[in-house]
Amino acid sequence: MRFFSTGSQADYSPFRRPLRRGLAAAGLTAFALGVCCYISYRFDCAKLRRIAEQAAPASQLPSQRVIALLDWVFHNRGFHENDRYFLLPQLRATPMQVVEGGGDCADKSRLLSSLLREVGIASTMLMCFDPRTGAPTHTVVEAKIEDNSFMVVDPVYRLWFPRPDGQGYYDLPALRRDPRILNSRLDDLLAVAAPRNPLHSYNRRSAVYDRATAINWNKNAVTRFLHDRIRAVKGDAVHRIPRPILLEEPKLFVAFALIVLGSVCCASALAIRKPTRRRQLPAVCRSVVACGL
Repeated sequence: MRFFSTGSQADYSPFRRPLRRGLAAAGLTAFALGVCCYISYRFDCAKLRRIAEQAAPASQLPSQRVIALLDWVFHNRGFHENDRYFLLPQLRATPMQVVEGGGDCADKSRLLSSLLREVGIASTMLMCFDPRTGAPTHTVVEAKIEDNSFMVVDPVYRLWFPRPDGQGYYDLPALRRDPRILNSRLDDLLAVAAPRNPLHSYNRRSAVYDRATAINWNKNAVTRFLHDRIRAVKGDAVHRIPRPILLEEPKLFVAFALIVLGSVCCASALAIRKPTRRRQLPAVCRSVVACGL
């Protein structure tokens, strides 16, 4: 005798199986592409590590390695904005693309930060803002060096800020507090700079450090809220909270996004299961039950 399902006709929609298969295929494809992007990112890291180790030997102090890598990035290619990008123009050039084609302050700072990271020196990019308009004007790098201290370096103008007593370097909080540090350093270097030195084009009115920060906390209401809460706990250290590496490594960002997308698609495909068939009683038995027997 035949058995019939009590499920509704909608439970066996002809679109359920194609949808499940389509989501699974899309998920596996996205996941595979994400893994490929990550492998490509790791290959780039290996190339950057070789460059960094050759330019800044491990025998040097961290501050010496920072200056050596600063020199390398400063002299590498030109200073124009790198128009290459990885998949999306908004992601800008990867560090390896900057190695191959040069770049502006944001490009060179991204490259310098990546090189420092490959030799174990913690660093983050910093943004300077125009005090009149609040618009971002310049990008530099702050690196952690010996004695648990920090130093700010500028890969476009080949700038760093040694203390006059020879005991270390000025860090971000010092430069934020005292604009005279920047002006004094520029004056000293310009006094002996060659006529074609990029320092002659430095804009002292906009590329200043009094509002420099690693994360643009003034971007929207959410970031302003977070800034106020974090500053209540950390004080001025909120300005040197490192930028997430995903924001500075396009290939890593794409790899992460694709792997997450692939995982969501595969999980959705698994969730769309064919309903379990529930069997009804034979017709004779149903009649008996209906009569109350």
